[in-house]
Amino acid sequence: MRQLSDPLTYFLVAARHEHLTKAAQELEISQPALSRNIARLERAYGVQLFDRLGRGLRLNMAGQILLQHLERAKAELDDAADAIREHTQKVAHTISIGFLATFGVTLIPELVRGYVSPLEVVPPFRLLQGPAPFLRARLAARDIDLCIASPRFPDANLEWKSLFHEELFVVVPSNHSLAATSTIDLAAVADEPFVMLKSEYGLRQVAEELCLDAGFTPRIAFEVEEVATLRGLVGAGVGVAIAPRPVLEVTALTKDLRVRAPRCRRAVGLLWRKDRRLPSETVRFRDYVLSHFGSADAKSSHVHTV
Repeated sequence: MRQLSDPLTYFLVAARHEHLTKAAQELEISQPALSRNIARLERAYGVQLFDRLGRGLRLNMAGQILLQHLERAKAELDDAADAIREHTQKVAHTISIGFLATFGVTLIPELVRGYVSPLEVVPPFRLLQGPAPFLRARLAARDIDLCIASPRFPDANLEWKSLFHEELFVVVPSNHSLAATSTIDLAAVADEPFVMLKSEYGLRQVAEELCLDAGFTPRIAFEVEEVATLRGLVGAGVGVAIAPRPVLEVTALTKDLRVRAPRCRRAVGLLWRKDRRLPSETVRFRDYVLSHFGSADAKSSHVHTV
């Protein structure tokens, strides 16, 4: 952040934390020094930028306006630095991509293999997997350039291109009364306890919406952080779940049932920041991924099971 003047840098960090002590610790300056710099900036603009709440801060409308413009300016400065480095050093840029953990077994390896196979010089990759909230934060922090996730992140600063729709199944214990069937209506499990991911996870949001479409609110018995744990608990007989089909051999303790109605699937897409200049190698990989699934948003009806 040293590309901006110190008061503006301090403002950005303080705006992110909305807490003087935390911001001062990140900046490695004293809290009084941080307060003086913010006060100097407020005098320069002739308005208060924060509402004071003890040691806490809350951005007011003037502060929000300044933050929006500074974030754009910071992004432009970072892009300029990247472009200069690319022009002068001609280095192989690392392709950084985040993705949901369920895509790490086949989808991501297939895309990487398909991209690098015709190349004489293989560019370095940085692969980061995690849940949707983690990936969204990493995109916002510019720690990754691209992201494959579901559903679309509610952020106007992110570009989204649909890649495919992934089918979702009802997972039941193998000794469940419905396990002898292969296809059901989602309403058939309306009275069952559900195992779901935590509320901030994309699959949880999709699953709850599907249940509402089927006419019921799911009764959640367990919340977990991984699909593998979700399936394990279903196998233990504590509930049912909505999940993508696994790519590895599944335990005999569970059975996946296809859903007739409502149509159970989730949109999977590629995301990147609109205000970020992507390195040329990353642009080539992004374009390869889009072409792999067809032109932008062209395969909205495709079902890709991973």
